Amino acid sequence: MNNVDITLCLKQNRQAQKSLYDAYKTKMYILCQRYFSDKEDSKDALQEGFIKVFKDLHQYDSSRASLGTWMNRVFVNTCLQKLRKKKVDFQSIGTHTDLVGFNSTIISDLHLKDLTKIIQKLPIGYRTVFNLYVIEGYNHREISSQLGIAVGTSKTQLMKAKKMLRIKLAETLNEI
Repeated sequence: MNNVDITLCLKQNRQAQKSLYDAYKTKMYILCQRYFSDKEDSKDALQEGFIKVFKDLHQYDSSRASLGTWMNRVFVNTCLQKLRKKKVDFQSIGTHTDLVGFNSTIISDLHLKDLTKIIQKLPIGYRTVFNLYVIEGYNHREISSQLGIAVGTSKTQLMKAKKMLRIKLAETLNEI
């Protein structure tokens, strides 16, 4: 994304801001879709995320992370804030505690768009913990802190998410 001039964005140059938006809108929208099954919630998170990016761009430090990595963190935090406002109850989602392995090689046959649609079908608690742990790389302690849940709840939600995702992936691959 070398065609984005951060200096001009910081000076409120609309053309540079549009270039930044155009360069990252698809990637950030896909990220938002992983957290929200509702299209409007995803669009709202995308808009709120870009507002925060432009408002906080002065905090970006290119020596610490790439712009894409920094923006990814801003958008994850935006999605988590929206979920907190919805007051998601992670404790009450599902009761099945059966440990089932997750074969990540199943997803190699799917396109990102298809995988996103499957992730969107997960209950919100499963989906959030799955995204944070598997895709964003947070550990259970960080997830616990971010979501205000116990470490054990994070682990259980991930286990249940993997089981449900495995079933949904198998169903999807059988349809192909």
